[in-house]
Amino acid sequence: MRSSTWHLTSRRSALFIGLVAVVAAVVVVGMVSPSGKASGRAAAAEFRREPIGKTSVPAFTRAVGQDRTDLESPSNGGRAFLGNTPGLYAGAPDRQSCDRGELIRGLQADPKKAATWSRLQHLGSADAIPDYVGRLTGAVLRSDTYAKVYGSRAGAKPSSAVLQAGTAVFVNQRGVPVVKCNCGSPVRMAAPPQDARPTFTGPEWTGFSKSTVTEIQAAPNAVKRVVMLEAGGKSDLFKRPLGDGGKGGDDSRSADTVLAKADYPPYLAMPGEQGAPDLPEAPKPGENPSEVVPPLETKRPSGSPSGGMPEAQTSDQPTDPNQQPTDPAQQTQPSDPNQQPSDPAQQSQPPSQPQPDPNQTQQQPPPNQPPPNQPPPNQPPPNQPPPDQNQQPQPDPNQTQPPPQPPPSGP
Repeated sequence: MRSSTWHLTSRRSALFIGLVAVVAAVVVVGMVSPSGKASGRAAAAEFRREPIGKTSVPAFTRAVGQDRTDLESPSNGGRAFLGNTPGLYAGAPDRQSCDRGELIRGLQADPKKAATWSRLQHLGSADAIPDYVGRLTGAVLRSDTYAKVYGSRAGAKPSSAVLQAGTAVFVNQRGVPVVKCNCGSPVRMAAPPQDARPTFTGPEWTGFSKSTVTEIQAAPNAVKRVVMLEAGGKSDLFKRPLGDGGKGGDDSRSADTVLAKADYPPYLAMPGEQGAPDLPEAPKPGENPSEVVPPLETKRPSGSPSGGMPEAQTSDQPTDPNQQPTDPAQQTQPSDPNQQPSDPAQQSQPPSQPQPDPNQTQQQPPPNQPPPNQPPPNQPPPNQPPPDQNQQPQPDPNQTQPPPQPPPSGP
């Protein structure tokens, strides 16, 4: 009887312990699974690949720009750049990649879409669209770029996308893309969080690599010009004003300036790729360019000295009133022959110091000594006592003359 009771109690204890273990395991799994961090795996951030000429959301307008098919994301991309970094964008000199007037007309043709577009661009109303678009500038992405693309359906979620290199975009005055030109859709620059692991879906193009997708950040201040790479041509660098013209008319041409090699910037985004010059790599956001890239030599106006300071004017007078000129021929003759130099170091030696040998030829004074009133050789200089140590020193002519002293008596 006792044996049966003991076995029943043991079985109940084992069932209770097993139930507690199962509950504990479920709690631990529930705490670890949502974040994935406890298992050492970061949360995934999904991005859809968006090739040139395609869109993953309902378009706002028909195409107002032309994508390029001759660009492949460089192997030295895949990092963050400020929007004003030279060489971040490509294009053709004197030809805009996107048509501002066509975008304005396409939006104004559908007031509902215009209202949605202006709200996504944080404008007050659709009436502000012409002025806003007039400050944008067409460009082409040189590398695959993270972005969010907004569709024309009100309330629809944006698409986290990767825009293929060669996509034509409108760039604002902070140097970041704000419109995708093949569909007129607003875009935002949005890279995956630092603790997220990006995953990619959608059609994959030749040369795509998750390690070469670029992030573009807004420049700290508004910029007036951006340096672009001439793609598909001479591969020169040219400077394009941001928002040049842009009154809503046909402004397919812009006042671009092709740069001479002497005017190239000190650094470049993704150098040496796509025919870009092999300049130093651009600093990362937050780095001081002067600490990363040695500055180029500043241009100087013709005729100016290399130090950049104005050339000193020639003068017979020394800069320091106590400093004598190095050239004895430039020394001005003193008016008083007995006047002593103003520099105490250049005055006559006191009588207590040994005098020069009168039979020895006097050496030429150094250049910083005043040469005027130099006595002929074998004679003591003026205002100094003769070699005879028994003779009293001569009085200073500038001081009050004492009564004459009788000559010393003979031996």
